[in-house]
Amino acid sequence: MGVSYENEFEFPNKKFYWCSPANNMTFEQFPELNTQHNKELDNFAGKLFQGSPMDVLVQVEKSPEEVEAEQQAREQKINDKTSLDSTEEEDPESLIVRVNLKEVDRLHYHVRAIENDCHIIPKGAMKLTVKHEVHRNEAFKGLCSEEAFKINSYSHFRNVQTANKKDALEADDAIFKRDFLDDVEDIPKYCW
Repeated sequence: MGVSYENEFEFPNKKFYWCSPANNMTFEQFPELNTQHNKELDNFAGKLFQGSPMDVLVQVEKSPEEVEAEQQAREQKINDKTSLDSTEEEDPESLIVRVNLKEVDRLHYHVRAIENDCHIIPKGAMKLTVKHEVHRNEAFKGLCSEEAFKINSYSHFRNVQTANKKDALEADDAIFKRDFLDDVEDIPKYCW
């Protein structure tokens, strides 16, 4: 994972990378998160990863011949229109480009889900700047031994997801608070 802090409003940009023997153990950035198959991901919950990142798990993409035929039909429809034809808009669903669900997409989803729930930092390790950018707090020297073993001394390192923390970010004094991120004390209780 790489983190970019500059010019990122209220939370840094996280980039995730993967490698396997299938790509000669070269780190590559994950493709854009494929959110078209969130419901289908549940079907693979108990299954192991096979190590073949380009294996198609759910096939939805059309063959090149089908794509070309649809494009020709669309162009023909446009050419056949006259000025008196209806200007009804197309169905927005038809404009979505369907993408196959591959094993690398499934891996990306799992990495992000685990990172979202498990990446924690000590409170005060990050600061909110006046430009509402999150940066490392150069004044942070670590937690004292009493605080280090208290769960309420830690925050999730992710976009703020709780309503009260979102509201607090809008306040003028948010840049002066060390606990502007979500608290680790979440559900299920005692999971940490």
